Amino acid sequence: MNRIGALFLATMALVGTVQADPTGAYSALRAAQKVASTGTLVEVKGERGEPMPQQWVILYSDPQARGGVREVVVANGSVLSQRTPLNGYSGIGAQAPIKLSRLNLDSDAVFKIANKQAQEQEIGFNWVDYKLQAESSTGSPVWVMRLFDSMGAQVGTMQVSAEDGSIVMPLQVAEVRRNEDTQQFSDSPTGQRMGGLIGKVTGTVEKSANTVKDVTLRTVGNVQEFLTGDRTIGPRDNED
Repeated sequence: MNRIGALFLATMALVGTVQADPTGAYSALRAAQKVASTGTLVEVKGERGEPMPQQWVILYSDPQARGGVREVVVANGSVLSQRTPLNGYSGIGAQAPIKLSRLNLDSDAVFKIANKQAQEQEIGFNWVDYKLQAESSTGSPVWVMRLFDSMGAQVGTMQVSAEDGSIVMPLQVAEVRRNEDTQQFSDSPTGQRMGGLIGKVTGTVEKSANTVKDVTLRTVGNVQEFLTGDRTIGPRDNED
């Protein structure tokens, strides 16, 4: 195993201790890496997250595979299927590779960013579709999130860096959301405007002991301490 692969697996193990959600994208990636012996990681996607999807689809560009792509489907940290489809993934080979060493923000952390923006803009939604990919120009990994209402209409979209948690594209409101009588208000017991994930998160902006930056620094610090024995960045898990 090369150095980047070893660093990734160490990072994923430590992220698991910080973020206990077993259905997160990084847990799925860790499982997929064990079976995808060839190919280059180019995309991770999960649909209908409430807030996390039931399963993740991990795609590898693989010249050795028929069709040039390898697909691994993971649920609850276990591989459900692995195949090399001939159709449905045109253009995968042209996508920029995702560098594992640059991944620092898991799906649960990026959800909190999207949910907070939705709350601030009073946008209610029922589920999230996630996609992790690399920018073609810089190679920087980016989370692309699409927010949907209970009828399946897209109400917003945004992009967040998977490297440092910065907002690449703020939450953009879809046209369907501009109607003042949209469904999210009817779900509020007071009839007041409410944003965020309906039925899962309250309309009040979450109060967290750590900002997204803190979470990222904590994870990076954990990896640094695990690999070198020294720690120069981020708080430990038992520190606020």
